[in-house]
Amino acid sequence: MAISFNHKRSSAASKSLKALPGFGTTLRGGIISFFAGPVKPGELIFFTSQLSLMLEIGTPLNSALKAIGNQTENETFKAVIHAMLLDVEEGRQLSDAMKQHPRVFDNVFVGMIKGGESGGFLTNILNRLVEAQEKRQALKTQLRTALTYPAFLSIIGFFVIVFIMVSVLPKFTVFFEGKESILPFTTRFLMTISVSIQKFWWVYILCSAGLVISLKFFKESRTGRILMDRFFVSAPLIAGLSNKIYTCDLLRTLGNLMESHISLLEALEVTRSSIRNQYFRDFVNRIMEHVRQGGRFSRPFAAYPYVLETVKQMVATGEETGNLPKVMLRLARFYDTEVEQELKTLSALIEPMALIVMGAVVAVIVSSIILPLFKLSQMLH
Repeated sequence: MAISFNHKRSSAASKSLKALPGFGTTLRGGIISFFAGPVKPGELIFFTSQLSLMLEIGTPLNSALKAIGNQTENETFKAVIHAMLLDVEEGRQLSDAMKQHPRVFDNVFVGMIKGGESGGFLTNILNRLVEAQEKRQALKTQLRTALTYPAFLSIIGFFVIVFIMVSVLPKFTVFFEGKESILPFTTRFLMTISVSIQKFWWVYILCSAGLVISLKFFKESRTGRILMDRFFVSAPLIAGLSNKIYTCDLLRTLGNLMESHISLLEALEVTRSSIRNQYFRDFVNRIMEHVRQGGRFSRPFAAYPYVLETVKQMVATGEETGNLPKVMLRLARFYDTEVEQELKTLSALIEPMALIVMGAVVAVIVSSIILPLFKLSQMLH
């Protein structure tokens, strides 16, 4: 009897919890978020594009979600879409359903969808989101393309150097024994390194692993993140490009949110959460504080050293004419083109520079072996 009573009481409590507003949504979102695997950017772009198209031709939202969910191959994303469908059919807004899955839909995405729902132009917002996602994905692809070839050359060069030091150089050491005084410094240095690698290879492996782990922890620490962020906004060779990328992201996000009829302070709040660089987040904080005190939006831009002068002037003009969102989006498109051209130029410069550096390293190693051999043969003659 006691067991039966406890079971009934547990069932009643469970039903009471499920009857609470938002209980099912929170439970579904929490479970999926906990077990969720990665949703690729291309899958999110496809989802947004398909949803925009289906809403544009008059398909009801729940039917559109159901159709897209059936076409989705990623089981994690399929479960997310199904949970959103259940939330929508229970009468919740699409933005509220998306908010339950922060690993898939970030604050900017949810904020723009919310603005589109309240303003009655959800389809236009979805199209803007597709454009923004495609721009971000294209930028990542360009960066990956620019760095892939140098990284590949570096890896190949590293293994070539290790092979020479471990397999080739020891065979010539026999000829150099007892004649260290006439050998160049580079040859003596390479011989010492070669012997140490052969005897203490495990030390090199442990030190390399320790260095990689230490760098990973340092990068994830607060101090490491601040130093990395400082490096990207002020380093001589890359600061110009990285500042343009951060500025484009800031202007595009803020412009899209404001064109979605989201208030300036709310748009700044959402934009701040989407920015990864600490210095640009602090910049947005300064803008928010200045606006709260009744100041002009463009005033903090004028004093910020990491924003281009053209951006400062155009933002001030946009604020004066009342076209600030339009001006910010146009600036973002303009600098997108500049960033694309600079990345192509950087990629074209990095490839020959990487070849020259790797060729020089291999040349030094080879000359450190060949030249002493010629010198010894001349002494024998």
